[in-house]
Amino acid sequence: MPLSETIYALSSGATPSAIGVIRITGKKVKKTLVLMVKKVPEPRRMEHLKIRDAETKEVLDIGLVVYFSKNNSAIGEEMAEFHVHGSRAVIEGMFLSFSKIGGLRPAEPGEFTKRALLNGKADIIEVEALSDLIDSETETQRKSAIQQMQGGLSKKYNFLRKTLISLRAEMEASLDFSDEMDLSGVSYDRHKEKIFSLTKQINTEIKKGYQGKKLREGIKIALIGPPNVGKSSLINVLLKEKRAIVSPEAGTTRDVIEARLNLKGIPVTIFDTAGIRQARSDIEKEGIKRARAVAKKADIVVFIREALERPNSFKEQELLKNKKTLNVINKIDLIKKNRKFNGIAISCKTKRGISAFVETLECFATEITGAEEGFEGANRMRHIANLKETEKSLKISLKELNNNNIEISAEFLRAASTSLGRIVGTIGVEDVLDKLFKGFCIGK
Repeated sequence: MPLSETIYALSSGATPSAIGVIRITGKKVKKTLVLMVKKVPEPRRMEHLKIRDAETKEVLDIGLVVYFSKNNSAIGEEMAEFHVHGSRAVIEGMFLSFSKIGGLRPAEPGEFTKRALLNGKADIIEVEALSDLIDSETETQRKSAIQQMQGGLSKKYNFLRKTLISLRAEMEASLDFSDEMDLSGVSYDRHKEKIFSLTKQINTEIKKGYQGKKLREGIKIALIGPPNVGKSSLINVLLKEKRAIVSPEAGTTRDVIEARLNLKGIPVTIFDTAGIRQARSDIEKEGIKRARAVAKKADIVVFIREALERPNSFKEQELLKNKKTLNVINKIDLIKKNRKFNGIAISCKTKRGISAFVETLECFATEITGAEEGFEGANRMRHIANLKETEKSLKISLKELNNNNIEISAEFLRAASTSLGRIVGTIGVEDVLDKLFKGFCIGK
């Protein structure tokens, strides 16, 4: 991707639309402006101008044009925007005019943002955060993305990296000048304490990373239980629409039905599954197999049974191990006397208990994502993997320091700082870039 080329793209929504914003960046921005609007507007000041074809000088549209100098653009190079009417004819006319100017070409997906990264206007964490902001579905996801875009996470990891580099430099200095000074009485206790403290801090960051990943991607909730206990009714109540087929006939749900919910700002995919029992047909057997698979992958398992059912009739307790599990007793409207239940009692028919059920799910979701603890943590497997490498190197460094192997300990501090550098992009992340920018739209 040569930075010498000038690129252009529609940066607003799909046409037709009231307004179309066309962005252009590169070395030939000024030339393009002169050819199409007869001037280079004053930087960062919108002007209402006639926009003409670069060759025929035919008026294509009358719109707003703004120019950004290299030092004041988000890309780190000269940039301009044409705010025109968003008809297909106008946009196509503009693009045809650009194609007549030598050295201009259409932008690739994410190329504007990639140039900002390469020009030092953003680091890779901030670019990833921009991608998360574009993809955000909930208010909580938006806040998390905005906080990372503002550079809080980058500053934290850069500070930790500089601390590691400084610590390593101190240790290596003692080795370099060992001929000039007596090191027999030198104590590395402070270094040990510092490495131990940094290890604990990185361990906390790893935990936050898994929580942040769940917040970014969303969590999974599986509704499981025997047939005809109201799983489909419950998902319809939660969605406030008739998404799943409800019937008094047991075994109506044969496949997994999934739907998206917003629980207190946390995106959730909820799965309605086939009733688990002794299968009576090959189709039902496959449905039960899928139900078990979904339950094993879920973050929260909601086990549902009927109020009239014996409490211990469900035989698949292994599906509930090592997970956030919620016991729900449905159809309490069928019980005439007051009874105590081991779980949350609800009635999908009368809506009794539904609010308490949703509140419990929200608490679980908040705990899993760490949403109430703030949004300053990592949120991608790339981050987590490098944090784990950092933690591993720090542990080895501390072990070697305890064994008085100063040179080896310092080398593992270097490895730890390298792993942190990969997170913020200080050290080679070329293998990450192509995958990242393929997810961006053209014009961003």
